[in-house]
Amino acid sequence: MTIKGLIKLSFAISLIYITAGDKMLPQVYGNKSLEVRSNINEYLISLFPNNKLETLKRERFTTIKG
Repeated sequence: MTIKGLIKLSFAISLIYITAGDKMLPQVYGNKSLEVRSNINEYLISLFPNNKLETLKRERFTTIKG
């Protein structure tokens, strides 16, 4: 197997683990898969800030605080 083949295989296994690991694997490994997927989602969402969402968060915080 070549290096390209190993890279493709590793990528495919990683993708399957992230997308369906919490459904297919035992609970210990499934929870880690869910955690990885959540972290990736949070990172991708943070790349595209939403000003309206930030305004709503600030308004809610001031309502709760004050």
